[in-house]
Amino acid sequence: MTRKRDDAVPRPTKKTEYQLVFCSREAVKGWQDCLAAVRNAVVDAFDRLTAHPEVETQRQYRLQGDYATGTYAGVTYDRWQYKISDGGRIWYFVDHAMSGSKAGSVLIERAEPGHPKGTEA
Repeated sequence: MTRKRDDAVPRPTKKTEYQLVFCSREAVKGWQDCLAAVRNAVVDAFDRLTAHPEVETQRQYRLQGDYATGTYAGVTYDRWQYKISDGGRIWYFVDHAMSGSKAGSVLIERAEPGHPKGTEA
């Protein structure tokens, strides 16, 4: 049997895991850029966000001040950040009502391999 690249097995998820959803094309592009820059860290982030998107750690926490909330599809959410590297960040919302998994969805608003310019001190 000849092996083809598309024979790869997709990563399965547990029924209790959150589904990751991109909010925009920019988020997709940013995710791809992050994968190219720090693949292992992005895979770790994927695992963490699908299992525990609202558990605060030094890498993962709610943003504060002007960045504390954001809106997607007319709904306002708390905005979370996951640090994938010293500079790289993933911003996301957690929607417990979105279908696709029992737990809900993690809405990837932004993914950047470098620190977001607007949040620099």
